[in-house]
Amino acid sequence: MGVGRIEDIAKDILRVVRKAGPAFALARVEKRYVVAAKVFDTLFDSYENKAVPWHVYNVPVLRITMVFKVAYIFEDGIVADFFDALLDKNADRASAKMAAFCRSLRARIDLIPDQRSKDIVGEALDWAAENPESLEFVHSSKVGRKGHLPNMVGFGNLLGGIEKQSAVWNRPVEWILHDRQQEFAAAIKFWHEIYANTRDDVLQVPFSGKMVLRKVFGSQLKMTSAQDSPGIQIIDVILWLFARSMKEDLPTNCQNLLNYVYSRAHQDDFSFANAGAAAEATIEQVNSAHITSDMMAQAKLVREQIEQRRLVGMEEYARAKATE
Repeated sequence: MGVGRIEDIAKDILRVVRKAGPAFALARVEKRYVVAAKVFDTLFDSYENKAVPWHVYNVPVLRITMVFKVAYIFEDGIVADFFDALLDKNADRASAKMAAFCRSLRARIDLIPDQRSKDIVGEALDWAAENPESLEFVHSSKVGRKGHLPNMVGFGNLLGGIEKQSAVWNRPVEWILHDRQQEFAAAIKFWHEIYANTRDDVLQVPFSGKMVLRKVFGSQLKMTSAQDSPGIQIIDVILWLFARSMKEDLPTNCQNLLNYVYSRAHQDDFSFANAGAAAEATIEQVNSAHITSDMMAQAKLVREQIEQRRLVGMEEYARAKATE
């Protein structure tokens, strides 16, 4: 319709939305950041890649910092090779492609500015290239492979927003109506089933607080079309305006509609800018904290223990692989 024609009806849409009184969940997904995070999660998980120090992957501020440094040495052709490996259903072929990707990325490691990061990234890529079978990324099913794509990143976040609003309203989630999508319908249904039926255990995540994986328990998911759902039609307009607002100023009625949505929305931003701001805030907090000599001694001891476990883990994997 374009901004002009939406501007003519935006007041009417706002009246409808005000009367309905919904809450919203908005997330911006910067695909380049999601790709960088995906590469890091695939190759630098310290449980699978025995060369990665535990804290580099499991302490959030360190993980985000290293995501930035790994992304710094990307180039488009290399990233395409990564997804070619990720989406191959043949395990041997996928592992060979992933090993080749690791070697290609390793060749660009001198672009990383500091030596310690070069050492960490270099050892991790060398180990992954030699042991690609240790990385859990190959899926024989199409649904599993679709889960790798940036398009699916927002879905778990969407369910999280619905779960939060369910708690605010103190009402269970009965139905979720989702716009019908041919390419991702099966993957969306699969992940809804996983989230809605997992255990409700409270997990203590290192340095990140508590987490419950279950979301929208007992709900049913229905795939429908905008033609059959005025709600989806309205959301389509709002999402289109949301994307447009990042490129240009909107006319008054369109902006008023978005302002109302913002006032009632859970918002998330998966981007380099947002992740970087969060990391910088944590680093500033750490730098301004009073750290005693005893705390430093304890930290060094923990680091030495982590390094010892890393070396032992690499040796044990090598022996087991040689035996096989």
